[in-house]
Amino acid sequence: MSTPQLQDLVKRSFVQGVAKPAGQVRQIFHPATQTWETKHKSIMEVDREGLAEEKTEGASSAQRGMALGYSKQFTRKTISVTRKVSGEEFLALQAHDLSKNVTSVAKDLIDKIELDMRNFIGMGTASSYTDNGGYTIDTTVGDGLSLFNTTHTLKYSAKTYSNILSGAPSFSSDALESAEDYFAYNIMDNYGKRQSIKPNTIITADRAGMKNRVTRLLKSISPETVGGVANANSGVVNDYRDKYRHLVIEFDVDSMDMTDSSKSYFWFLASIGGSPDTSFQAYYIKWLSPMVAPLEVDQGRWTLSYTARSAYAIGAVSGKGILLSKALA
Repeated sequence: MSTPQLQDLVKRSFVQGVAKPAGQVRQIFHPATQTWETKHKSIMEVDREGLAEEKTEGASSAQRGMALGYSKQFTRKTISVTRKVSGEEFLALQAHDLSKNVTSVAKDLIDKIELDMRNFIGMGTASSYTDNGGYTIDTTVGDGLSLFNTTHTLKYSAKTYSNILSGAPSFSSDALESAEDYFAYNIMDNYGKRQSIKPNTIITADRAGMKNRVTRLLKSISPETVGGVANANSGVVNDYRDKYRHLVIEFDVDSMDMTDSSKSYFWFLASIGGSPDTSFQAYYIKWLSPMVAPLEVDQGRWTLSYTARSAYAIGAVSGKGILLSKALA
């Protein structure tokens, strides 16, 4: 913001806007760190070959091994922001209790990191997207395909799998059962054998209708349809009561954090947290946590500069632990 613009603002009555935090999105990503010896970090899948077999007396045991599955190389990027203001305007902002709009540059970093996280999920049906700075962001996983894809491959099997729910059903108890069956029958290791990953999280956008559907399903004492019509059998136990946690994440935005309503009814069933071997293998890798540099003052011009920076990478090794329904309503 230029000095004339600030001068114009100081003359007005101020109404300070605060962006809605998107902090829940961090729960989707496993945190990791990397040293500055390299700008890359590779994370890989490891699959063990099974099963055991009966051994006859005097014979050798069945030989089983372990093999590396797909891997994903994460590449460090640095983000930074500087906000500069004249001394006069800083004091004017301070008089209106608005100086933190100049000094809180760390929030700009956090907002950018979390926007990257939300875009990674919301734009994961494509192999890349262009971010707010014009850079191309990779959204592929270890098999080279987009995070959400109908033909994900397995390294040691000709089988493929999809982590996009067929038919794009709107959120309902029936659709959730279909998603649960996906986790029970369609997740495989790289040998093509069934892999146990248990879902524990429903993810929706912040649209009121979506939040209310999930709340009714998970919190009702007796079941009712997602549309809100009371169930005639009110004494029937609600099998879904508190079965899943619900994350509300503003993934229905573009790279400039502007609403993309075409995604507002999307919903996800996922396994979040715990061991990466049994959950969605998405990562947030830090080289440098958000850091605010010391204040720089140009005494001759009496200008103040506030700078913050961070270095990190975001991505996923596999899409096995998350399922998307591209619902339209």
